[in-house]
Amino acid sequence: MIILDYWWQLLVGALLVYFVCNTNFAILISKNIKHKDIRTVGSGNPGTTNMIRAFGFKWGACTFVLDATKGALSVALGLILFGNIADNYVITRFAGYFFAMSAILGHVFPVCLKFKGGKGLATTIGAFMVLDPLWTGIFLATGVILLVIWDYMSVFALFFATSLLVKNIIAVVNDALISASGVAFAFIIAIAVVWTVVIVAHRSNIKRLFTACENKTGIHKLFKKKNNG
Repeated sequence: MIILDYWWQLLVGALLVYFVCNTNFAILISKNIKHKDIRTVGSGNPGTTNMIRAFGFKWGACTFVLDATKGALSVALGLILFGNIADNYVITRFAGYFFAMSAILGHVFPVCLKFKGGKGLATTIGAFMVLDPLWTGIFLATGVILLVIWDYMSVFALFFATSLLVKNIIAVVNDALISASGVAFAFIIAIAVVWTVVIVAHRSNIKRLFTACENKTGIHKLFKKKNNG
């Protein structure tokens, strides 16, 4: 299997990405700019939604962009690095997915923060905007529409993560070069891990959604406040 020929380079790169993505921008922004730890406010989750609720749309959007950039740069690193090292489409493509998985794991389960990180949605969006910009953009736009209609981040997360899972598995299976090299299963595992991590991170939200107890993001209230202002 071609992946095994580059196992240590993939492992070293993935570990680097994991530790860099332990950096949590919600915590950095809240503590250094707002002088209040986001983990002690609202739901306690150091992520975009809680930042919006606690400090407003501007700081939530800033957190989202930074977390998404973290995912995008991780994938770009994998594609560029292995594009030069291996000069092989299959291993380069796999490095992109593998580094995306590492970035999301680093964000959601950061060892530097006792494995208590954000929920990984923004990092996932950033990573897959590099891997598959067209379909990720379509799923993102559709997810935003669902978010605006229902104002539930869990609806957005469930739709977006599942759409990415299905689409990317289909793409991998239908890719002649990946299938011919016999590594399609490794790709599918990396994609499935991403989906699992995002869903597990949102499990309490999804459970509340199906029991009609889910908290809204507060986006509707922000829009009303701006319109009234």
